[in-house]
Amino acid sequence: MTRRNYRNNLAFIEAGFNACWHNTQDLVKGAKVLLDNSLHPLALSTSVLALEELGKLFCIDGLLFARTDDHKAEAFAKSMKSHSIKLSALELVPLLLGHIASVDPRYRNEPRFGQALVVSISDLKERGNHVLSLLEGGSFHGLDQWKQSGLYSQPRGNSFVTPADAVERQVAEAVYGLAWRASSTLDFLLKEGNLERYMTSARVLRSKLSEEDHRSIEAHATHVFTELFAIEGDCEDETSH
Repeated sequence: MTRRNYRNNLAFIEAGFNACWHNTQDLVKGAKVLLDNSLHPLALSTSVLALEELGKLFCIDGLLFARTDDHKAEAFAKSMKSHSIKLSALELVPLLLGHIASVDPRYRNEPRFGQALVVSISDLKERGNHVLSLLEGGSFHGLDQWKQSGLYSQPRGNSFVTPADAVERQVAEAVYGLAWRASSTLDFLLKEGNLERYMTSARVLRSKLSEEDHRSIEAHATHVFTELFAIEGDCEDETSH
């Protein structure tokens, strides 16, 4: 039985989880302070950064079973330089949250845990749909332009507009609400030793699955990946992580 040569060890992946998890919490807290002090354009931009960290976390999760040359490794590499990739991955964050929840001891034994999870993820999807309804094209990619509008004065016609004039407070509140719900749900699920349990589960699977097993499982996922990450113009000049 041929074993897979994984791209990264689990210590690297766990470090990535921890870094994105805690930085997301800090960014959301910062966005709340900005919003409370009537700096809603900066609050919007900071909230988008938090959402990008969550998208990056989804790509880091893909490294759990990634070879050095497969699409999961490619998605992670692109997420380190492309805002579009991180924002695209947002649509699958509820799936990641569900996977993490499955290792919690309360998942099958405490109905209240399951109910709380359903409420949180339903609210997350509702907030996400609300933000999408405000974006042209119905895609989270538009958040990157909003982020820029919250940071910089920009030309409009024969003049310039400041972020305060370009960004509506209700838009900033909607994006903050999405970032808050996503980060608070992640925090709820990763605490109490669940990150360690999640890594242990991956370690067990790594020890059992052959390369043939992996390829069989991944065949079904290839189409989903292609649909999600086939983005025109991956913004090769993007350097912000």
